[in-house]
Amino acid sequence: MTEFNGDVLLEDTPDGGNIVITDGLIKDDKGFSTAVLISLLGGNFDDPAVIESNQSWWGNLIGDKETEIRSSFQNIVCSLPLTTKNLQAAEDAAKKDLQWLIDKGIADEINVTGSIENIKRASFEIKVIKNGENILDTVYGVEWEAMANGI
Repeated sequence: MTEFNGDVLLEDTPDGGNIVITDGLIKDDKGFSTAVLISLLGGNFDDPAVIESNQSWWGNLIGDKETEIRSSFQNIVCSLPLTTKNLQAAEDAAKKDLQWLIDKGIADEINVTGSIENIKRASFEIKVIKNGENILDTVYGVEWEAMANGI
């Protein structure tokens, strides 16, 4: 039997994310990529995560404030058109959604750089830095839902 260490590893896919299975076993994430992915794209996309809202993800009803999953980033990419201004707003929201990494002492700094790939897609490079070193440097591709849905 394998000892489980960390979260279930989720991989970013064009339509969301998938659990990674290798040799019939669910792969674990000993780093922070799954936590970052859930922080950015977890919760309910109708929840703006800036005020108390009845649109919060149902799982938030059973936990405390510290464990809530609310994503300003997800709300922006699902409800606003893809413009340079909204790309910047999404970068700022991603930093806010990942602030818990700094608050918990896991990271000293979070850097987010967004770029528009096409009219319906953007990518975001996320760098999580601790003691001057990258402990996570990854890029998430995001289908800008508002554009895909004709908003």
